[in-house]
Amino acid sequence: MNVDYICVTANRHNLNKLWTVIKETLNITANKTVSYSYRFPDDALPKPKSLITCFSALTKLNHILLKFRTKYLIRSLWPDDTSWLSHKVTIQQLITKHHLDPAELPPTLSADNVHHVKKQLLTMYKLIYHKARLEQRIIEQTQIQRNLQLRCTNYDDNLTRMIDSILNRER
Repeated sequence: MNVDYICVTANRHNLNKLWTVIKETLNITANKTVSYSYRFPDDALPKPKSLITCFSALTKLNHILLKFRTKYLIRSLWPDDTSWLSHKVTIQQLITKHHLDPAELPPTLSADNVHHVKKQLLTMYKLIYHKARLEQRIIEQTQIQRNLQLRCTNYDDNLTRMIDSILNRER
């Protein structure tokens, strides 16, 4: 759609056309550049970025680990060199992002090293999984402490507000 919008006459029809083009451009740009995450309607608070990065790392590692399933390894069907190189780059990025111990990954996969690589990947997966669980527990503990403090304050200052918060009522 290569139309020169600078030389249009000022009327309602052209204004609507311009607005539609601007709106579409903003939507396309926002979809490409603004990060997003899905939330359920009953999920009151968004999850922190550290927890989301752990979950996305687990997803990436799980995708790689599925290629190292035992039934594939028995048949010598591990990833080829090109896909292994891309997986290695992803793994190294996850190691640096999550501050894991550096791992010595071989340049190519063979029958001699594929089981060792699988063990390393499983170890990384478990570490990031435990990190995500710890993050989740810390978030839950801070929410509990905040709510306890709020109820204690409401008990001292305003009993009605305390009862409303216990019964999950809003006024």
